[in-house]
Amino acid sequence: MSGKTEAYKGTRSQTIDAIKGAAILLVMAGHVLVWNHMEDGYVYDVIKVIQMPLFIMVSGYLCGIGRTVQGLSDYGRILGKRALAYLTPFFFWIILLHPRHPFSSVIQVLFDLDEGLWFLMTLFLLTAMIYTAQLAESGARKWRSKKADADTSEGYAKAAFWLVYLALAAFVVLETLLGWEFLSPGLTRLYLPFYLIGYLAGKRKEWLRELPETVKRLACAASLLGLILMAAVWDLQDVSTLFLLGRQLFASLLGCLGVSLLLKYLKDGRLKRFLAFLGGYTLEIYVLHFHFATVLNQGKAYSLYTWEGLCFAAASFVVMSVITAVIIIVTKKFWLLDFLLYGKWKKGALKKRADR
Repeated sequence: MSGKTEAYKGTRSQTIDAIKGAAILLVMAGHVLVWNHMEDGYVYDVIKVIQMPLFIMVSGYLCGIGRTVQGLSDYGRILGKRALAYLTPFFFWIILLHPRHPFSSVIQVLFDLDEGLWFLMTLFLLTAMIYTAQLAESGARKWRSKKADADTSEGYAKAAFWLVYLALAAFVVLETLLGWEFLSPGLTRLYLPFYLIGYLAGKRKEWLRELPETVKRLACAASLLGLILMAAVWDLQDVSTLFLLGRQLFASLLGCLGVSLLLKYLKDGRLKRFLAFLGGYTLEIYVLHFHFATVLNQGKAYSLYTWEGLCFAAASFVVMSVITAVIIIVTKKFWLLDFLLYGKWKKGALKKRADR
């Protein structure tokens, strides 16, 4: 995810948005296959090991290049913004889909995030872990700056960051070992490596940019080829042992690296601009699209590797996309729906509303 940052919508990176756009397309394609019982051991395996790890890794990267927590008040403000953005749609969609028993549904989902929009809660937890470690880093830096030189203070600060972060990560692992279900710690543990790798890549973006282009191009080709070979030889969805889980994680890392570099080298044209456009609406698409994945399904079973199956999958994808786009266009016109459904809060919305 290194490379020249394009002049795109102010300070936004077209490449980063394009990666997000590619990831949401993979999510949509995967849901068409899963919800219509058309998943296979090849195409779906590749989609599955890339889609959500890529989202998580990009989120970590954006956190890495973003503003660092500088104190307790800063910590509360930044984490509060993340809570509004991620947790508002997480809880609102539970209530919207279960209006007759909202409280019990919220409790149920909190103990099994797969029943809801797990991605939002898991992403919030991963982000909160980083910000908490940054808070410890900031505190250690301020404390040691009064007693030692800058280099020594920085060393203590980095040590404090890793001490707190690794302690939180160990707690998540302990939760899974003890069988705790609250907030589904297994999901946090599964995606923690991807978020951390993205975060570290963001912190080292200048170093990544200085790598020879030949090395990055070879890494792109090798990663994609390696993933394809792994999907062709093994069932990447089998994670019944620690070794098999590690194999899947390695395949995901290859896929994330390959797709990111591929889109970095994709020329600025219609395709990249389209992917970047989608990347600006990933949350909106994510919370809506899967509800319409089976609109065309009349109970018939389809095989992906037949003309009928391919046409059905393509038609389902198009219809799902159109319905999703229409709902997004309509709901984005109302600031309250924009906030409740997608966690998007425009500055001054309340004031404008009150002035009417």
